[in-house]
Amino acid sequence: MYKVGECLQDLLKAWKEFVSSQANKSSESFENGVTLEMRIPAEHVTATNRQVRGNRLWGTDIYTDDSDIVAVLMHLGYCRTTASPPPSALQELRAVIRLLPPQKCYLSSLRNDIRSRAWGAPTECSYRVESCCIIKRGGGTINLDPCTSPIEPTLAPMVVEKTMTTRAAAANASKQQRFAQEVMIQFNLCNEPWIMYSINAVADRGLEKPLFTSARLKMGEVLYLENHACRYELCFVKEKVVKRETKDPANIAESESIDLFRWSRCKKPLPQELMLSLGIPLPLENVEVLEDNLEWEDINWSPSGVWIAGKEYPLNRVHFLAPKK
Repeated sequence: MYKVGECLQDLLKAWKEFVSSQANKSSESFENGVTLEMRIPAEHVTATNRQVRGNRLWGTDIYTDDSDIVAVLMHLGYCRTTASPPPSALQELRAVIRLLPPQKCYLSSLRNDIRSRAWGAPTECSYRVESCCIIKRGGGTINLDPCTSPIEPTLAPMVVEKTMTTRAAAANASKQQRFAQEVMIQFNLCNEPWIMYSINAVADRGLEKPLFTSARLKMGEVLYLENHACRYELCFVKEKVVKRETKDPANIAESESIDLFRWSRCKKPLPQELMLSLGIPLPLENVEVLEDNLEWEDINWSPSGVWIAGKEYPLNRVHFLAPKK
């Protein structure tokens, strides 16, 4: 079963077992490798998957052992590179991969809007995808075929912001600041003005990390969201440190810090002043925890609401609230 960032050891274990079983067999059978079926839960088949966003992908057609299988399937065109959650009828993907001996090198290529990375040395083993299918919740399967986009983009977005300020640009900027952005206001369940929910209301404010919505929550702000019947609370909980494999010849595992969040339903909508006096985020006796220890990639925003743990929550209003200092 696929787990984000935790498949490498399973692949290496299967490969070592295969190698030990080939001690007295021909080199041809060794070169053919061994097949392995991987089951990937539907909620991980999205471009917001941490491994996909981190471009954990080396090679073309034949990939390194630490290449993420979801990134590989997107690179091959078995599934699309979209941040939207998969359809509710989809239970999981099942991919049959063939473990192969290490290659001398792994080539980079651009396919389906994803560029794999090159690696110029052998790894423990390699793999290629033999087949892939969808398993539906009600039973039944749908076989998938790989697809390569016939036209690749000629313009790639920069991963960091680059700005050049000239006197003309500064003058234009000052003129633009005279105009206010249109904001739609609604009254919340306590008859207080909140911003109408939209993707822009919860989106990152720029490419710099402190402007990310997740960073704002980590700094102490809490996000409150409402529909016509319920109020929800999204807040930062803690950091989790995980170890990930690296390509360091010394095979030293690097530590990676992951932010965890909590999604709760407020038992009763309270006025802002009372909420601030109780404390932000609200005490546990005032909320019902729906999902705990969520990674930011587990939270998928849509034009009409948010998807969390495979469930959609329709939303109408949004409000950021910071605790009293």
